[in-house]
Amino acid sequence: MFDEDLPFKVVRTNSHDEILARAANLLVGRAAYETAIRLFPNDNIQYRNGAQIITRSDGRSGDSQPRR
Repeated sequence: MFDEDLPFKVVRTNSHDEILARAANLLVGRAAYETAIRLFPNDNIQYRNGAQIITRSDGRSGDSQPRR
């Protein structure tokens, strides 16, 4: 598959953007995001649809999950 076939992505954004996962399906991408915030609890993780940020782990968007 090509990158444009996988619009949903999980990105770790520290000093640079690191794509952790890509998905074609919203729910599969969300599961990857939830897994990433558990694996990297101290990092800023974003769930994106293309360039649009759906949610982020640092709590700056309305739909994000607070860190535990």
